[in-house]
Amino acid sequence: MCTRPSHVSVSAWLAECHRPALLSHQRPDGDSLGAMLALKLLLAQRGIEPRPLLFDPVPQRYACLADDLDARLWDQATGDELADCDSVIIVDTCALAQLAPAADWLAQAPRTLVIDHHATRDAIATRRGDLRVIDADASATCLLIAEWAVDQRLEISPRTATALFVGIATDCGWFRFSNTDARTLRVSAELIEAGAVPAELYSALFERDKPARLRLIARMLGSLEIKANGRLAVMYLRQSDFAAAGADAQMAADLVNEAARLGDTEATLLFTEQADGSIRVNLRSKRCLDVAALAREFGGGGHARAAGAQLTGDWDTAVTAVVRRTQELLEEL
Repeated sequence: MCTRPSHVSVSAWLAECHRPALLSHQRPDGDSLGAMLALKLLLAQRGIEPRPLLFDPVPQRYACLADDLDARLWDQATGDELADCDSVIIVDTCALAQLAPAADWLAQAPRTLVIDHHATRDAIATRRGDLRVIDADASATCLLIAEWAVDQRLEISPRTATALFVGIATDCGWFRFSNTDARTLRVSAELIEAGAVPAELYSALFERDKPARLRLIARMLGSLEIKANGRLAVMYLRQSDFAAAGADAQMAADLVNEAARLGDTEATLLFTEQADGSIRVNLRSKRCLDVAALAREFGGGGHARAAGAQLTGDWDTAVTAVVRRTQELLEEL
């Protein structure tokens, strides 16, 4: 299901903004950060001054975007700063669980625009004067922003092209995932023409790992279990694994995709114990299993082929429940 007002409608909504708060989900990734930075640069052409706010620091992997974004952390923003914002723009999510630190504020926030491509959505930006641009067929939020910018004939500078390309390429697994379609490749080619340099960006994003991350990967792969007659791969990372590897939480990003090289699996689960005792489960599928629907059963969401959820309670109980439910769904396919 899509909610796609015309590009003109989006521009008309933005024309009434001067100082929008610019938000995205917790644990920012390439698409969320790329979308925030691209919007900041594009809106500046229209005299709009977005105030980027992050719930978590920019991961080291995306250091190439951090300086230009110059975002404040949410817990450091003052009431006066928030009161000075005349609108809100939320990118790459429409889920309150992913905006939890700002949930109370959003309930009474100024007029709000959501730009997103996820199937999971809550009642955000549904008031009079709000606007939602949601296209679950789009491979990335950055794709939607790029299409709007091209349609409205905004200048896409090399910095803007880089931000948008990072968002699209990372959400598509560097164009390996099933969401890579002709629409995605056409826009990506235009961004390359505008100044994005794929080889340099790939090196900056994926070829600068520290030894600790490789040690963490080794521990994760050492936990690998194959279930459901070879159709399900399950991996685990406990806090003891991070300590033994000398790794931090940011180094777990995208590790779930390591199991995709297994030839017979349909789905992969990665359970990661968080510092506060909660459990993050990342879910991936290749062809048939809707992991977004599965994640929603456990309070999460995402895409049909890539999703996640935050679990609470006892490790064994929570993990067993998700694994059992995944096996049941695989048996139905």
